[in-house]
Amino acid sequence: MTLTRRALLPLLLAPPLLPADSARAQPGATRPLNVFAWSAVEPLLRPRIPAFEVATQRRLRLLHLPWAAYREALAARLMGQAEIDICAMSDLWLPEFAHRGWLAPIDDLPGAEAIAAETRPVCNQGMSWQGRRYGVPYYTDSIVFLVNKALLERAGIPAAPETWEEVVEQSLLLQRRGLVRHGLALPLAPDPWLLEVTSALVYAFGGRHVDADLDPTMQQQDRGAVRAMRFLQDALHRHAVLPATARLQSEADVLDGMSEGDFAFCLAPSYRLRQLNDPAQSAVAGAIRMAMMPRGGPRGTQETCGWVRFFAATPGAMASPARRAGVEALLAFLAGQGADGRHETQKRLLLDGGLPFCALPLLEDPEIEAAEDRWSGSSAILRRQAILSRPKDLLAPWLSDWSRATTDDVTSILAGRQTPEEGLARMAEQWSALKAAHA
Repeated sequence: MTLTRRALLPLLLAPPLLPADSARAQPGATRPLNVFAWSAVEPLLRPRIPAFEVATQRRLRLLHLPWAAYREALAARLMGQAEIDICAMSDLWLPEFAHRGWLAPIDDLPGAEAIAAETRPVCNQGMSWQGRRYGVPYYTDSIVFLVNKALLERAGIPAAPETWEEVVEQSLLLQRRGLVRHGLALPLAPDPWLLEVTSALVYAFGGRHVDADLDPTMQQQDRGAVRAMRFLQDALHRHAVLPATARLQSEADVLDGMSEGDFAFCLAPSYRLRQLNDPAQSAVAGAIRMAMMPRGGPRGTQETCGWVRFFAATPGAMASPARRAGVEALLAFLAGQGADGRHETQKRLLLDGGLPFCALPLLEDPEIEAAEDRWSGSSAILRRQAILSRPKDLLAPWLSDWSRATTDDVTSILAGRQTPEEGLARMAEQWSALKAAHA
């Protein structure tokens, strides 16, 4: 992995973490437990810190950077052996970070088996690599299909679309009636959300990027990603149900547009339902509802792409008895097995931030079910879609290298400069070459 000057800029702006030897250079200092995360974690985790510090008599230092800059910053710090004890991690990066030795397995910690037994299987899967578990849950979620029911009612449309073909038809009807300029919004900017959104579409069209042996299938017409990418290209250029600016739109841009009533349909993480239906944050509060993922093409499914974000430990922390004790205490606290009580942190993350949880016992919590009903209109649909959530099939140590190498191909397909068949064939060749280099 090569870090560019642009990638290193966030490191210069962020508060420094001391190298591993620096704490030993300060005799008698009480060392805090260092946690490094992306910025969205801070307002949700910060209120829980006093309870942890009181219960364990340990200090916790939480540092954070924006999501877009976080991965490169974390990688640079871990390569430089900065004194990080616990870091926020995504299943997207786990294979690479574990392969490089930047994370430590935690399945031999006291209580690890009890935590795993009360964790959703899909979360355990997302936190595991080559048979070892590397974390405790922060949250799990998936890309879902959101609908502005008020716009559909004004157009006389009785039900949400069940196929992506119907999404196009209903979008065109809404556009003809002047209710929206574009019916559909998707975050297609080249940032970490792009892979999760396009993976959701690939699954909905019945395809996969790779097979069980991590050999590429993305270039195949029926089993690959061709149909999904052709849908995106047509939605942009043939039907114009997606705005031309979609190739530059971030997930936050899509959220802003939906909250203003600019679009009828979008793909977004399910936790965004809470914000979109909050009158203090949305002009269309109460109108945004979730529908099952539309099926695409002749092999269509209602499957979508899901993920798990979690807290992982570093090898340096696990190798030091004093630091390891702090790691054990904080991971137990976050997982609901320690002084925090029964999954209180995950419960608060959902009630306060809308973040879906990994703790199985919370499925029976009436307060959580009521909150889900209030935000989504139906907790049953949320949970039905969650069952059909699939991890990204591209999880491999070379994924980050492949994503960087193929950004221009994805951009070219979306811009209409090459066909999906041409672009995906090139992307498959890049994948095979990187896989061979890692053999």
